[in-house]
Amino acid sequence: MNLKRIASLTAFLTLFFVLLTSAVLYVVPQGRVAYWANWTLWGLSKEQWTAIHMNLGMLFLLSLLLHTWYNWRNIVLYLSDSRRRLKIFTGDFNLALLLTALFAVGTYVEIPPFANIIACNARIKEAAARKYGEPPYGHAELSSLRALSQHMGLDLAAARLAVAEAGFTIQSAEQTLKEIAVANRVPPQQIYLAMLRPAGPLGAGDIMPRKPA
Repeated sequence: MNLKRIASLTAFLTLFFVLLTSAVLYVVPQGRVAYWANWTLWGLSKEQWTAIHMNLGMLFLLSLLLHTWYNWRNIVLYLSDSRRRLKIFTGDFNLALLLTALFAVGTYVEIPPFANIIACNARIKEAAARKYGEPPYGHAELSSLRALSQHMGLDLAAARLAVAEAGFTIQSAEQTLKEIAVANRVPPQQIYLAMLRPAGPLGAGDIMPRKPA
């Protein structure tokens, strides 16, 4: 085995997947929306996409460090003048530094086109919030049926009956909406909508989509 080749190929492959996961996380709904509507893409949740992105990012950094180590001689050559004397601030290095600083400072001061990239991301997430709906408060899916009923001013017995009439199974009022949703294989949002409709089961128009179109 050639460790130099392995490091270079690992850096290349992980770069591809880091770019892929970055693109997914760019369009994924806000956490409160994703968890509430049980958002998934290609069968993976927001948490799973984030975990994959973080671990692949770590592997990319490690392989890049090895790649740099094995190619240190070439990097020194890039930082040398025509007489092979080490000179960090060469024309090429200065341009690379300028591009890096431009992206960092441009994003910080919010000037185009960097501000446009951030604004586009915000619009995508706002559209997702309108499409999938938002919880009544942050991480409402982690509240028990009892706590959520109290918080929203709902009668616990009536809310529990409404959820049962909608066809969902509840073991205890101390179960969180997420636990009830997982047991019934639906988003927490549907359990909450059932709580708000004591008249009977949910209609088709009350069920939010689980995935982006």
